[in-house]
Amino acid sequence: MPRFSRRTFLEASASAAVAAATTASAAQPARATNAASAPKAPWFEKAYRRAVIDMHIPDWDDKFLSQFDPAEYAERLVQSRAQSIVCYCQSHVGLFNFPTKVGKQHAGLRGRNVLGEMIERCRGRGIAVVLYTSLIYDRWAGDGHPEWRMRTWEGKIHGEGGRHAVLCPNSPYREYVRSFVSEICDSFAFDGIRFDMTFWPGLCYCEHCAKRYADEVGGELPVTIDWFDTKWVAFQRCRERWLVEFAELATNVVRAKRPAASVEHQSSTYPLHWMFGVTGPLARQNDFLQGDFYGDPLQGSFVRKLLEDLTPRKPFGYETSFSVALRDHTAMKGESLLEAKASAAIADNAAFIFIDAIDPIGTVNPRAHARMGTVFDRLMPYYEHLGGERISDVGVYYSLESKLDLATNGRPASSPDTSDSHTDCAMQAASRLIGGHFPFRVVTRTSLAALDGLRALVLPNVNMMDEDECGAMRRFVERGGSLYASGTTSVVDTSGRLRSDFALADVFGVHLLEANWGARTRYLRPTDSGKPFFAEFDERYPAFCTAPGFRIRAAEGADALAMTTLPWPAPDPSRFASIHSDPPWVATDEPEIVRNRFGKGVCVYAATTLERQEILRDVFLALLRDLCPNRRVEISAPSCVEGTLFHQPDRKRYVLSLVNFQKDLPNIPIDGIEARVRLGETITAVTSIPDGRILRMARKSDETVFGLPRLGTLAVYALEYR
Repeated sequence: MPRFSRRTFLEASASAAVAAATTASAAQPARATNAASAPKAPWFEKAYRRAVIDMHIPDWDDKFLSQFDPAEYAERLVQSRAQSIVCYCQSHVGLFNFPTKVGKQHAGLRGRNVLGEMIERCRGRGIAVVLYTSLIYDRWAGDGHPEWRMRTWEGKIHGEGGRHAVLCPNSPYREYVRSFVSEICDSFAFDGIRFDMTFWPGLCYCEHCAKRYADEVGGELPVTIDWFDTKWVAFQRCRERWLVEFAELATNVVRAKRPAASVEHQSSTYPLHWMFGVTGPLARQNDFLQGDFYGDPLQGSFVRKLLEDLTPRKPFGYETSFSVALRDHTAMKGESLLEAKASAAIADNAAFIFIDAIDPIGTVNPRAHARMGTVFDRLMPYYEHLGGERISDVGVYYSLESKLDLATNGRPASSPDTSDSHTDCAMQAASRLIGGHFPFRVVTRTSLAALDGLRALVLPNVNMMDEDECGAMRRFVERGGSLYASGTTSVVDTSGRLRSDFALADVFGVHLLEANWGARTRYLRPTDSGKPFFAEFDERYPAFCTAPGFRIRAAEGADALAMTTLPWPAPDPSRFASIHSDPPWVATDEPEIVRNRFGKGVCVYAATTLERQEILRDVFLALLRDLCPNRRVEISAPSCVEGTLFHQPDRKRYVLSLVNFQKDLPNIPIDGIEARVRLGETITAVTSIPDGRILRMARKSDETVFGLPRLGTLAVYALEYR
């Protein structure tokens, strides 16, 4: 690999358009043939069916990509009913699919401008084209420039000897990125560009990071992971900020040269732990968010609502692989699973994106696209009914600065612990809300100014909170909102300072006696006030819990709903009250759950993360029902059914969607579902979408009640009003 200076990069970029025009390709560059056909409106506003065909193929074997046919490629997309495609300019391998003057073209393409051919073929079939580039992960650049690669605290190359090369965004690699993005923009017309892998794969201790830290913070890079050490936390905040600045570098090139093109960076890392360094400000470098996820229905539901909250524009995209697993090149997800995932995306007003992977020789599996086409054909009638604003009574607050576990303090940088108690608690809170049929949304720092539409807000063990966040929560309750908070919430600020008391002590109605992040075995004993929430437990047989939990005292005027009962005391570890368990015995006067009136609202604080404990699921839901009575939507259905509601005032209707997503597929149909809505408007008709069948309904006081037909996987209803 040749070594480039900044000047070399910029000079190469200036000559890129000429180079592309003189390639030995059978097709002319897309800039020359397709500029006039670029859509005037943003392509993503109407593209709910999208595709990605991965092309991370090296060129050490001359058979690789030797049979690639752009016409077949486009035909497969038509077959799958895709409205857009992510076309690969370059990949994790680092090789380009056109005759680049900045990097190296894939040898198997033999000088062809394959990218130009792909653009021309896809746009000719009415398919929007988003160009793909890989940032940070670049094997070719890493092999040629080892000084650009990320380094461990020992100075060793990160992942040396593996398949990938990961490059430091603080190194001169930045100029290489600026150069190849400029070359792409100068050479091709396209609808959008995707920058993949915009995150930190690990901790980097290279000379470039060390210098920036010394200049901006002072001193050497810390090598102990301690979330109460302001130097360590400053390093983490630097990593987050440096990543945004690096993303901005790439984004700004596109916005300057191709202002009509959309820009997106990898978005699947927003709910991932602290190591990735991804926080809310990164979203501003995108026109919309789109990320790939491979988890269960709970993960999908949570991340879609998270992306919805963070995305600058809608719709956002929910993406998953067509293959059963990324390592498996041939096994395909079943039709029922694909339909359930695509249906769940519809219910959340998200675009659905499937990821296929090209064969090493360049062919595309037609069976994969035929299956996806069948699924999209079945769901096609629903897409015209999407849009509107989500209606939710409950919000789950998610702090992107809190994706860590304070119990892991003190680990060396050589063996970091990426446990994430906040995300786990947030996900489990979402699980309880889905199962209890509370339509909810995710709230982040981005949307703190828009809490008025919520009736209750859940703060699930928020590890770090600053004064702005605490102030927003205080105002929310003071004005009449209901708050549930648990665990660490508001004890530590975002710089790593451990407060002597909860910053929200006045709202919680409790004061901190001892902050201990280790697990404690104890029981939660309901008081007279708390008995309605503990249907399965009482004073003699309280609820068992082994989890972190702070020692607290209730403020004057606050109402304790549960107290701590300790196990039967044993004089030494060899003694016990029961050989298999630790039965309750010592009833203390220390509270576990406290309810407090504050301003016009109310708060429940739980020292134990109730949302995280399976046996306390019903206690958590009972508290939420008390905090949020007379919800706008109530659904009677099994816990595998999730309901969402969107308001479309321009069409004078609400759209209610139900998704049946069971663990074992295909789904068993469900009968006997009933819905109750209290929306303020007078509902004049409940109509099934898309067949227009009118459902029987009844009005009872301020609510409308209607039964729903048998639910297979997806059902959508229009609630019309006058």
